Amino acid sequence: MRTLIRTLSVLLLTSFFTHTANGQTEGSAFTLTGMGVSTPFATDYQALGVNPANLDLKNQYERFVTFGFMETGVSFFSEALSKSDIRKNLYRDKMRNLSLAEKKDMAIEFANSKNAIDLDLTTFGIAVQTNRLGTFSFSTKERVDYYSKLGPQVADLMWLGYSSDYFDSLIVANPNGTFDTIPNIGDIDPDVLERVVKGITTLQNAQTLSELIRGTVFRFSWLQEYNLGWGKRLFSTENLELHGGLGLKLVVGRGMTEIVADGNQTTVFGALSPLFGIDYGSIAEANPSAFPKDANKLKPVGMGFGFDLGATAVLREKFIISAAVTDIGSITWDGNVYTLKDINLLEYENGGMDNIDFIEQFEKLNGSDAILEWQGASSITTKLPATMRAGFGFNNLKNLRVGVDVIAPLSDDLGSLDKAVIAFGGVFSPIKHIHLQAGVVQGGNYSTKIPVGIYFTLGKGAYEFGVSSRDFVTFFRNNDPTLSMAFGFLRFRI
Repeated sequence: MRTLIRTLSVLLLTSFFTHTANGQTEGSAFTLTGMGVSTPFATDYQALGVNPANLDLKNQYERFVTFGFMETGVSFFSEALSKSDIRKNLYRDKMRNLSLAEKKDMAIEFANSKNAIDLDLTTFGIAVQTNRLGTFSFSTKERVDYYSKLGPQVADLMWLGYSSDYFDSLIVANPNGTFDTIPNIGDIDPDVLERVVKGITTLQNAQTLSELIRGTVFRFSWLQEYNLGWGKRLFSTENLELHGGLGLKLVVGRGMTEIVADGNQTTVFGALSPLFGIDYGSIAEANPSAFPKDANKLKPVGMGFGFDLGATAVLREKFIISAAVTDIGSITWDGNVYTLKDINLLEYENGGMDNIDFIEQFEKLNGSDAILEWQGASSITTKLPATMRAGFGFNNLKNLRVGVDVIAPLSDDLGSLDKAVIAFGGVFSPIKHIHLQAGVVQGGNYSTKIPVGIYFTLGKGAYEFGVSSRDFVTFFRNNDPTLSMAFGFLRFRI
């Protein structure tokens, strides 16, 4: 697990450079990130997953093949950690151990605080326009989404472990090999606390795991997508064009964990590929979906299909009205699948979090020594995070594009946005080679953001590259940071 997260951290670090997960509304399209508005303006292969109806919109450069490699978008947001704390996680700096009082403060800080990480990587994309058949497009993508909001009790257990007030008594190891049981009340001598090996409570005072995680929403997914799209102009007059589009996708699941105990709903399950290195101990022996120990590290744990539908109207070649529904479909998880064994928590042998390392937070919920008790399952089917999108844009075809975007989740399934997104933004091109972006984005899995960006177009549109950030304000504040960047340096047209 640490190897995987460290790899993801390197990707994030590379993206943030020296100044720096549900989902990102424009994916890895660096030409759109800085303005925050994507539904009316995404074109060619960048429209896959956004609005396939835009595929056949002609670009101003009169080039009919567009392709690109390794376009990347990353974001890290936390209401609980400061910008400097996030940097320590990304750089994998050595973190000091927290005192018991500091751990209590962190438990309070993380209770009901939102945290999100998103990574979108388009490894390859291509779009080919034809005169009669429309535009065909294909892309391959990696999507990693993480979102957490811990309930107060599970945050307390995660940070304090057996020191939590949940436990009535503590088992203390003596130097002579014997054990004492002491009440868990008041201030405990630090020397005694260091010798605690277990916290226990009585059955009368115990709670079930589903009760303990109440108020928690924890979602993690790593999906690999193969997208195929088609868009075509369906109707045309002097002042009006109507476009329609369809996108199909094969989804390969590399890992997922979902813990939802919000209101009356309780859903807990997970499926992680061998690459994560999670040890479930003897539980795996009775799991019908468990992989053998020598299984390929990247063996998929899920497979599914989905599709996108879109429609776009262009009025007088300048005004764009665009709408789409994306991620309609499902994925079946049938490898290394585990669900919650809802037992009473009577004892716990872990001292809790020692520092602010977000890797440990993941591990405290998974594995054989986690807070939760797991049991094997054969398979689970989840829906893709269906999303409705609507946008309006103005494009004067010379140096200005401005628009508004509304993006809303159609379900609360794995990877869905926490709430609807409303975005305003635009692009201004002072000269034909330089494009400056800015906008305002409210909602989703993050607080209010001010995206900015710049990209360059050379050789009459033949080559395009640029860089942008999803939140300019983060550069000037330390709390509630959205550390992010999108970039692309290998985008071409012929």
